[in-house]
Amino acid sequence: MKTITAREFQKSFGTFTDLVLSGEAVRVTKYGRPAYLILPENDRTADDQRYAAAGRLSTLLKTSTSNTAAKALAFDDVSALIDECFA
Repeated sequence: MKTITAREFQKSFGTFTDLVLSGEAVRVTKYGRPAYLILPENDRTADDQRYAAAGRLSTLLKTSTSNTAAKALAFDDVSALIDECFA
């Protein structure tokens, strides 16, 4: 995986998009900290995005103060709900 600064990415957008299209991921940093990750599209990309969304939603529900039923949902329950939405 190649790591570049946001400024480098702006200046050489075409070069780095070609790199991603060839199958390599690119991590972009801003002020020395990871800002975002550009991944090549493949068969697993959508599954990876759903998995990440399930993790974020599961964490959000567990920290919710207003809904006790939501706190009881397990990660697999949340993941199954997300899969149903994408089906």
